[in-house]
Amino acid sequence: MLNTNDQENVLKSSQTANLLVQNLRDLVKSGNPLLAEMAFEILQQAVQIEQRLKRIESITRLEEKTE
Repeated sequence: MLNTNDQENVLKSSQTANLLVQNLRDLVKSGNPLLAEMAFEILQQAVQIEQRLKRIESITRLEEKTE
C-alpha cells in the first residue's frame, strides 16, 4: 500500500502525463513533417507512461476499498 504522499505524487504524475499527451497530440498535427513525426514518437511513449500511472492509481484505490 502507498502512503498518502506517494498517492498524491502518483495522482499528480498521472495528471501531468495526461497534459503531456494532450499537448503532444496537438503537436503531432504540426505542419512541419519532421516535428510531427518526432512528436508522434514521443506521444507513443507518453501514452504508455500515462497508462501505467493510471493502473497504479486504480490499484491503489482498490487497495483502499478492501482495507
